[in-house]
Amino acid sequence: MSKNRTNYVILITTVLIVLFFIRAVFEKEQTIKEGQLVLLELAPVDPRSLMQGDYMRLNYKISTGMSDFLNDSLFVSETNDSLGITQDNFNKAPITSYKDTRGFVLLNIDEKGIGHLVDLSSKIKEKGDNQIYVKFFNKTNWNFNIGAESFFFQEGEAEKFEKAVYGGLRVDEKGNSVLVGMYDKDLKLIE
Repeated sequence: MSKNRTNYVILITTVLIVLFFIRAVFEKEQTIKEGQLVLLELAPVDPRSLMQGDYMRLNYKISTGMSDFLNDSLFVSETNDSLGITQDNFNKAPITSYKDTRGFVLLNIDEKGIGHLVDLSSKIKEKGDNQIYVKFFNKTNWNFNIGAESFFFQEGEAEKFEKAVYGGLRVDEKGNSVLVGMYDKDLKLIE
C-alpha cells in the first residue's frame, strides 16, 4: 500500500509542477499579447558568451544610471510606502543601500513609447496617464533588475543587434514584463 501511496504522491507532485509551468507560460503569453509596449534605453555591455552562443546581456539606462540618480536626488520618505525615490525630495535623510529590495519602478512613457524613471515604490499606487509600473528586484546595492536582462539571438547575428538602442518590453497592469525585441535608434524592431 505504501508503494501505491508513494506513486500517487509522485504523480500529484508532477501534475502540480506541470500545471504551475503551464500557468507561468500562459501568463507570459498574455503579457506579450495584451501588455503595453515600453522601450527602455540600453547601456552598453558585452554581447558574447562562449558557453551559451551569441547573446546580448542587457543593461538598461534606468538601471545603470540609478546610482547617479540616487546620489544626486533620492532620499528616504517617512510619510508613505514609497521607497522615497523622487527627484524633488531633497529634504530627507540620504539612502545608503537598496540591496535585496523588491518593488516597482514607475515610468513616464513619452510620445515615442520610451520609458523614463519617475519613482520607485514598494507597491503599485495611483498612476497618471502615460505612466506604467514595472517590477524590479535588486540583489546588489545599485543595479536594479527588471527581469529581462538577456537577449539571445542566432549565432552570426551579433552585428545586427549591436545597433540596438532600446529593449522593447511588454508590461501588464501588475508590473510583469517580457522582453519582446530590440529596437534601433529610429525605434524600429530589429529582426
